[in-house]
Amino acid sequence: MDSPAPDESASIIGRDALELKNVAEYGTRGEPDGSETEPESMDSDAEYMRHDAEGEESSGSEGLEGGEGKKEKKKKRMREVWDNKVQFILTLIGYAVGLGNVWRFSYLSAKNGGSAFIFPYLIMLFLVGIPLFYLELLLGQSTRKGPVGAWFKLIPNLWGIGLAAVVVIVYICLYYNVIIGWVIFYFVNSFHSPLPWAQCFGFGVPGNANESAELLAMNLSDPVALETCWNASTQYYWYNTAVQASGSIGAAETFNWQMFLSLGAAWVLVYLCLFRGIESSGKIVYFTATFPYLVLVCLFFRAVTLPGAGQGVKYLFYPDPDIMREKIVSPQVWLEAATQIFFSLGVATGALIALSSYSKRKYNALQDSFIVCITNSATSIFSAIVVFAIVGFRAERTGADIKDITDRSGPGLAFVLFTEALIHMPGAPFWAVMFFIMLLLLGLDSQFGTLEAFITVLRDIKSIGKIRKEIVVGVVCFGMFIISTPFILGNGVYLFQLFDQFSATLPLLIIGFFEFVAIGWVFGVERFFTEVCNKTPSRNALRFWTAIWMFVNPIIMFIIFFGSLISGLISPLEYDRYHNLEEETIDYPSWALFIGAVIVLSSQLVIPVVLIGRLILFEEARQQARDFLQAKVSQFENFYHRLKSCFRSCRRGCNREGARGCWRGFCLRCSPSGIKDCFRSCRVKCSRSWKPQIDEDSEAPYGLSEGTIRPSNGETNYGTHRKELEAVEDDKKHD
Repeated sequence: MDSPAPDESASIIGRDALELKNVAEYGTRGEPDGSETEPESMDSDAEYMRHDAEGEESSGSEGLEGGEGKKEKKKKRMREVWDNKVQFILTLIGYAVGLGNVWRFSYLSAKNGGSAFIFPYLIMLFLVGIPLFYLELLLGQSTRKGPVGAWFKLIPNLWGIGLAAVVVIVYICLYYNVIIGWVIFYFVNSFHSPLPWAQCFGFGVPGNANESAELLAMNLSDPVALETCWNASTQYYWYNTAVQASGSIGAAETFNWQMFLSLGAAWVLVYLCLFRGIESSGKIVYFTATFPYLVLVCLFFRAVTLPGAGQGVKYLFYPDPDIMREKIVSPQVWLEAATQIFFSLGVATGALIALSSYSKRKYNALQDSFIVCITNSATSIFSAIVVFAIVGFRAERTGADIKDITDRSGPGLAFVLFTEALIHMPGAPFWAVMFFIMLLLLGLDSQFGTLEAFITVLRDIKSIGKIRKEIVVGVVCFGMFIISTPFILGNGVYLFQLFDQFSATLPLLIIGFFEFVAIGWVFGVERFFTEVCNKTPSRNALRFWTAIWMFVNPIIMFIIFFGSLISGLISPLEYDRYHNLEEETIDYPSWALFIGAVIVLSSQLVIPVVLIGRLILFEEARQQARDFLQAKVSQFENFYHRLKSCFRSCRRGCNREGARGCWRGFCLRCSPSGIKDCFRSCRVKCSRSWKPQIDEDSEAPYGLSEGTIRPSNGETNYGTHRKELEAVEDDKKHD
């Protein structure tokens, strides 16, 4: 049966109730094996909106013609699904738990007072992280499409949200795989004994160049000089041997052929894991998502048994009472905690929408969100314990202050600080191999999920969807490998910092804000659950998610965005460079800031560009916008009149109940019984004022049939108010 064409009087969502119901049911076609017809095209609005009907026609004609070619064509168009829920959960965990859980969380904890940071971090997990994670899982699971296709089916005029996420995905994939290349380089060199970076290159110990740090420890008794030697060895190896850094971001100077091979190997690994789609990555995830935890547990037991480990762990959770009292009330700490939760979960990139589009509808998205988000945060805290135990051991051996040692974030923590601590552990090469295997698998899992989202968007296009997936993945991986080669030049490590600061910070905050606004204010939370997700939540659950997605989350995102923006404007944007054998922090040049602005704007401007373009080119889009604005104005007027009626009823009710004078005195001068009567009267009168109304004359603004109840918030609901509608009809018949 063909899907009905969208009504011209529809709102900005561009779907009438019947078509949205078909969209919700569409995901169940092709199951019980969980498959369904893949989106045909995104070449034009009309063609994309017809693909449901075309899918039905092709399915029907197949039964009539009975040709093998038709069956083969339908088989190719069936959407892949995860083999089971465990595979799906492990994929989400592997995507969410990444390198940032190891180095960024540990750095922020040390910087912001240990447990004084962990407390707001956990609060923000439940206020920001889980709600947005749940929303994106529902969106992908219900629409069965990638980020662009999902937003197009939901709100055609705002499908630029999905496109903005895709642009961010491209930036992240380009520089994130460079980290995997660095890890491969260190992993290969970890099989040497002694470790290559365990060399004192004469810093602080003149005349002892290229001697082992362990040999120097036998001859030297001054811990300060020895500490300086060790620190310089790992730092020197990182900047001069591994990345071969130049003196500034504007000087390319060298071409690092060793890192070129490592980067190529990283892209080959990604291709081998993705070229068969979720059929291959779904099998690999059993190893890549679980083995890092085995390594982390081994490192944990080794780390906590090292001398001085207790002092390091104590500093993580209880650094100093005065610092904790100061940090717990600092707005900057809460801002960084919310930002860390937002970025560590990988939300707003479209990857969660793409990954959940291959899941079955019977999966409980809320339960999955809790499992993955709590696992992600627990991993961050557990890995921080390992890091600080090793930091405490390093401080014990060198006599340095723990506070000075932990003043590193990002690659500096893994490739300078952690490698430095590995030197002093018995059996250093073994633990170095284990550590870099863990980093390699953590990075690959996150890269799988991010790149899979981009591949899903490409495969949703009709012309590209006909090409074998092996070829599509190969072309994408090779193209990104060529584009990412500037990161292996002399200034590559500085370009990495530039992309990391600009591509994965403000853009994701803006996209997350628009997602909440689109679902909460444009489409409607109640409508999203009932018509798209085919769910009927309880009234209390509906009120909770309405409050979270409409008010709490947008406000928090707004505060985080402007807090980050103001922080960036007050303090100049800087990067760490290696110059004259020393690491220093300097300001970005103007041209680098311009590139950063282009990175941010190129991903965010697509949202208004898509909206304005549709309003200019399509009359239907303009009509949708007009109807949407009229509906919102009508809702506001309705809200104002009903609120006014409610207050009037409350005032009259209080006077009739004998609590005269309570209204003007706000019940402060009344007896307890008068206050109780006043509030009871207010509740009764207000509930009558807010009783849903039947509109039998005018056409429903969302394309509903006449006589349909409209909730007070203007959203459409089939199930919640059905009993009230039946009661009204019974009253009419009785009269």
